[in-house]
Amino acid sequence: MNIEKVTIGADPELFIVKNGSVVSSIGLIPGVKNDPFIPKGFKKGYGVETDNILAEFNIPPAKSEDEFANSIALMKQWINDFVRSKDVRYTIECTASRYVGKDQLQSDEAKQFGCDPDYNAYTEEVNPKPEGAATNLRSAGFHIHVGYPKQNYKTSVNIIKWMDAYLGVPSIILDRNIERRQLYGKAGAFRLQPWGVEYRVLSSYMMSNDRLTRYVYRQTMAAVSHADTVDEEMFKEARDIINSNDIMGAQVFCKKYNIKTSLI
Repeated sequence: MNIEKVTIGADPELFIVKNGSVVSSIGLIPGVKNDPFIPKGFKKGYGVETDNILAEFNIPPAKSEDEFANSIALMKQWINDFVRSKDVRYTIECTASRYVGKDQLQSDEAKQFGCDPDYNAYTEEVNPKPEGAATNLRSAGFHIHVGYPKQNYKTSVNIIKWMDAYLGVPSIILDRNIERRQLYGKAGAFRLQPWGVEYRVLSSYMMSNDRLTRYVYRQTMAAVSHADTVDEEMFKEARDIINSNDIMGAQVFCKKYNIKTSLI
């Protein structure tokens, strides 16, 4: 694989909060699924929309760490400024999951999870779809898109497994929220995309500050650099650690395989 031609994009989700409580983005944030709102003056690839009660945004595919981190920061700032223009008590929150008041979950959209299925890279089967009407827990993901030339299924699945090792496992150490995996974020969660593959394991917490965002980019590129190799033992360890939220196991794994957990 020609690493120089890899691009990294994202379609992250975040919560809107007022006085410490989550409020629905429905009717507050412009744009809807498959028809994002493009802020004035922003280039193609940027967009914002509602997803369930969350605010979701898109960034153009990035070719460098700075481009990726700056695009994430730009959209977070735009959404924060936008909601505060409606009410100064609104703010954004990048976290893995929150329990939401029933008054914010009355619409059909608020009860719907995932318009398209995602898949398990280890079983290659569809992941179960959460039942939105059965819980007031909502989760926010930091979905990473890897674009690369001459896409093929085998390489895409292998990239996802390496991203579990280089990103999913260390995220267990960095992001201590365990409730999100009741809904989303199990090991190997992915979707195929026309440009490559989408990694759906990380939570929104992993973009809560610039150092974390940059760490995600660097670890993604490290994972992609191994895309032509396979390590089934390593993959199995990573899968089990992620699915069990095993912090101690994650620490041992990262030391064993020399996986960086430092954000510097």
